[in-house]
Amino acid sequence: MAEQQCMEIKLSVPWGHVAAKTYGSPTGKPVLLVHGQQDNLGSFTRLMKYLPKELFYYVCIDLPGHGWSSPFPSWMIVDITVYAHALYFILEALQWKMFIYIGHSLAAQIAVMFSIFQPNRIRKLISLDGLLMGPQDKDYVIHFYTTSTLLVKAYHKTEKPQSYTKAEILHALKTMRMCSLNSEAANALFERAVTKVNGNGKYIYNRDLRVRHHPLLFMNMDECQKFNNKLSVPIYLFLPSDGVLLQYEELKLALKTIKTKTILEIINTDGNHDVHNNNPEKIAPFICEILNSDNFSKL
Repeated sequence: MAEQQCMEIKLSVPWGHVAAKTYGSPTGKPVLLVHGQQDNLGSFTRLMKYLPKELFYYVCIDLPGHGWSSPFPSWMIVDITVYAHALYFILEALQWKMFIYIGHSLAAQIAVMFSIFQPNRIRKLISLDGLLMGPQDKDYVIHFYTTSTLLVKAYHKTEKPQSYTKAEILHALKTMRMCSLNSEAANALFERAVTKVNGNGKYIYNRDLRVRHHPLLFMNMDECQKFNNKLSVPIYLFLPSDGVLLQYEELKLALKTIKTKTILEIINTDGNHDVHNNNPEKIAPFICEILNSDNFSKL
């Protein structure tokens, strides 16, 4: 497939900058693509080859503390509410009022929260295996202790980053995660995931130490459902056969409630949690139709 035209940009935000890559014309309909936890915008590189460029302007971002974006201030506990509020400042930098949102996993969860405190801004939410879900028995005290400990470690830089060979990094990207990646998908993440260490030819990870701990889990399932129940943005939810959401018994109840509040379309597809990166050709036709249609209800 031919090389696609893109441009690297930096968006100025109060805590530094957000790195992004753009595709299409700035005069096109704005589409924001946001990756999942501990990934980077490279997770969309392969999908972008299949999406229509003529009428749309795509901005893929590295979330704060991921890829080439600045981390949040070192004294902050990082949780999902911080990301939701950060999205406001990212949109200020882009000067976007309304936009289409494509989010994977954590990014879709961020969009749910953002849509509640900034309603009528997301025109369509295309969620790739992401919805607010949390365990019933989560102990907030333990969560607070863990996140606070990571904050202190990050602030004092007491944990020296380990360096790895490229082969070791790629192996970790493929296997040491929630769901496995194929070689092409891992390579798509590699460039922005690491920085080369001078002298020894090895690499260190770019990601903020604080994002190791899932930034969502301060909420239990009941609290997550309260947020899901307030969704009013049209949502197109991709559910991979070997994904994460289908493992939740509470998913059916959440979807039933959401459907009474807004447009909800479910797209079932073969693949795992990272199908958009592993096998983008499987979901691209559906995303193209969602983007191009104002009344997408033929799935």
